[in-house]
Order: sequence, then structure tokens, then C-alpha cells
Amino acid sequence: MLRASDVEDFRAALRGQLFFPGQDGYDEARRIWNGAFDRRPALIARCAGAADVIRAVDFARAHDLLVAVRGGGHSLSGQSVCDGGLMIDLSRMRGIRVDVAARRARAEPGVLLGELDRETLAFGLATPAGTVSHTGIAGLTLGGGFGRIARKYGLTCDNLVAADVVTADGRLVHATEDENPDLLWGLKGGGGNFGIVTSFEYRLHRVDPIMYGGPILYPFAAASRVLKFFADFALDAPDEMNADAALTTAPNGERVLAIETCYCGPLAEAERHIEPLRRVAKPLQDLAAPTPYVELQASLDEAYHHGIKAYERSGFLRRIEPTLADEVIEHLSESDLSTTQVLFVHHGGAIARVGPDATAFWHRDARHSMLIQGHWDDPAQGEAVMEWARSTWAALESRTNGFYVNTIAEDDPQRRVRGTYGGNYPRLVALKNAYDPTNLFRRNANIEPTV
Repeated sequence: MLRASDVEDFRAALRGQLFFPGQDGYDEARRIWNGAFDRRPALIARCAGAADVIRAVDFARAHDLLVAVRGGGHSLSGQSVCDGGLMIDLSRMRGIRVDVAARRARAEPGVLLGELDRETLAFGLATPAGTVSHTGIAGLTLGGGFGRIARKYGLTCDNLVAADVVTADGRLVHATEDENPDLLWGLKGGGGNFGIVTSFEYRLHRVDPIMYGGPILYPFAAASRVLKFFADFALDAPDEMNADAALTTAPNGERVLAIETCYCGPLAEAERHIEPLRRVAKPLQDLAAPTPYVELQASLDEAYHHGIKAYERSGFLRRIEPTLADEVIEHLSESDLSTTQVLFVHHGGAIARVGPDATAFWHRDARHSMLIQGHWDDPAQGEAVMEWARSTWAALESRTNGFYVNTIAEDDPQRRVRGTYGGNYPRLVALKNAYDPTNLFRRNANIEPTV
């Protein structure tokens, strides 16, 4: 129980807003991207800056409140909102500053990928950042951060050069390679375990705002042949080529295999690298062409629209084995649920050339993530979709090793979390003991303190 006077003092101390159940704006503030979660925090602190974040952390610690931290609100597992605790909402902290000469961008934690891309691309610069433009940069970066140009320039977290962090004891700490380097290391793939980042500074790369990309769709009858070809194509592709495969459902209700392409090298060379995908089978539709990068980044926004209900299980693969391709196709063929799909996200390239202990992100040898996804808008479909995803995952999990922490499911066991941090786990526990010994920040792929 909270005393009304304490809550009022907290509200008065904030430059931002404090929402209560029943108050105008509360329901809008508590909503996150994944509509499967309908949680009701006791309080929502919508922070206007780092000082508000410090006040919110101090209040939560003093009153022993459960804490959820919302950046862009794109948490797949719903952990950016909670029942009965304090939701620390960073969504209005949206400042971006680009230093063209230094090729650096500083962004606040409420910034979305599309906003960061538009600011940096105005100067012909970019950093690898996701594949859905309304994703928030904060969770993406802290979990690792894949993207259409990551095979060329590394994970999002590999391009993080500095951060300002509010720790569990209410301090604002600056982390760089020279100042608190252990904390910067942990922020690069260690999830939201060590504090609330109020400023991210990224390395930028010179890019052409026009890239060659888009989806190529094949009939489901050709899926086995194309997916097996894709397995070798992806392994041999140059760093500039990113290709993600999805066994999914087209807007007309037809099952298809879609390969989403993006080539960030010279446009004159793109056709040569994509041509093998056009020869393996006759496409139903071929939309790969010179396209503004910001449009490629937004091309999946509607498919993953706000409010969609989603459930996912995932794991890393060293390669897509032929028998795995056939098993996946069989599981989809046996399902009459049009909202189920399996994705193979392209890794390798520059991602794999970083040592596993150079950052908290351990699984550098993975060449794909396999994502078992179910989406639904009709609440009546939810249980059937989740059961399909769980049973499919149970059949395929043994083929995987570790998983991308940003795809954690609410029912993922702690053993999977420990396993995916691999040999970095003891060092991460030591960091957790130093920066969050009471596990205030535990709604994440949690690293449990031992002190």
C-alpha cells in the first residue's frame, strides 16, 4: 500500500506525468505493441528526462515496487508493462542528435527505429537497427539488435559506443570504453538487467539511402526446394546481402515462402547477387528493386502492427539442415491456422567476426535465428495459435542452441536464459551483483544476482 501523500510528492517532483488507474491517459499509456497483454500498473511515470527516471527508480526502490520499463513498448513477452507495480515510461524521451563529422548519433530511449533512420540518412549515414520501423531502439540495442545491414556493420549493440544509465541505486552512470567499460560491455546484449539507459550513442556508417531489396515470393509447393537452396545461398552470401526467409501466408490467404532481401553494396552489383534467388524457382511475385532504405525498414510495419497479439519461440541455428526444412514445412502444412509462420533470420558476416566474449552477446557462430511465430487479432484464436507454436517448438527445439533474448517468451524457463548467455554468464552475474544486487530490474531475460 502506498500513502497518498507519498504518491503526491512523487507526482510533484516529476517534470513528466504520473498516471493512475481511471485517470485520463492511463489506458493509452499502459498499452504496448503486443496486444496479448492487458496489464494494469498501479502507477505509470511518463518521464521527461533522466532526472525523472532517477526519481522513479528511487520511488520504486523506497516502496519495494515491481518495476517495468517501457521504451518503444515493443516487448514481445509483455515485460515492459506489469500488474500492480510501477511502469517507468520512456516513450516521450525522443531526442536525436547526429554528429556528422564524428559519425555518431545520440538518441534517447523512446526513439523508434524509423525516427533514428530518418535523422541519420539525411546525412547519408546509418547504424544497423532492426527490421520494423516502429520498434524502439532501447530494447533492440540492449538485447543485441539484428537488422538489414547488420551483416555488413555488426549488431546494433556492436555499434554502441557510449550510454548514460540510471542504476538501481539511483545514480546516473556514463559508460564508455574508458569509463565504466564493464557496464558498456554488459549493455551490449545483456538485456535491461543493469539499469535504465537514458541516452544511447551509436557509431554511424556511410550508406547509400537507396538500396536494392524487397520480398520475393514463391509458391508453397516449391518451398522445400527453395528453402534448401536458400540454406546454402545464405551461408555463401557477401556481407552486403541480407536475406530472411519466411514460410508465411500471403494477403490472399495462400501459403507462400517469402525471401526478404536487402543489398547494401553498390546498386550496380545487386542484381548479380540476387539473381540466384530468381532462378531457383519461378516467383509468384518479385518486388526486389532499388528502394529507399527507410521504405525497406517500414515494409513489415503493417504485418506487425500495434495491437496485434503475438506469441513466439525462437532459437539459433548453425545452418538450415535439409531435414529441418522438411520438418518445418510439414508442421505448417498440418496447420489450418493462417496466422502461423516460421522465419529464418540471416546472421553471419560482420556479426560472426566479433568474439563471443567481446560483448555480452555470446552466440556469434549462429548463422540464423529460427522463429516460430503466431499472430492473431481475434481473441478466440489465441489458445489454438499458441498451442501450435508450443508444439512445433517442442518438436524443433533440439535443433537449436541458445536464442535471441529480445524474442524471449513469457513461459521460457530460466535455464534457457542462462544457456543463451553461454560463457559470458558468470561475468554478467558479477555485473548484476555490482549494479542491481536486489534485482530491481528483473522483467527481462533475467540474470539473477547471487549476493
